[in-house]
Amino acid sequence: MASETKPTRKKEKERVQLDFSPESLERLDELKERTGATTRAETIRQALRLYEWFVDEVDPESTIQVIDKDNEMIARFKARLLHNATRPN
Repeated sequence: MASETKPTRKKEKERVQLDFSPESLERLDELKERTGATTRAETIRQALRLYEWFVDEVDPESTIQVIDKDNEMIARFKARLLHNATRPN
């Protein structure tokens, strides 16, 4: 009698546990409210998508300019500040 094997299924999701300081958790909750995300996890997924795009598309030596609705530059900085946010120079 041949043994039956069930096809292996890839996990659809993987649970990850993160530790946040009270201040970071407050920032996460504020972002959740401001973006209209329904959960903290959704907020983190949105942030990950944005950060991944940034790292893939923007050269660290580029200059980022933030232009407001009145076409005024309100900030300017080197992209490497975000590329290396958690790594020493």
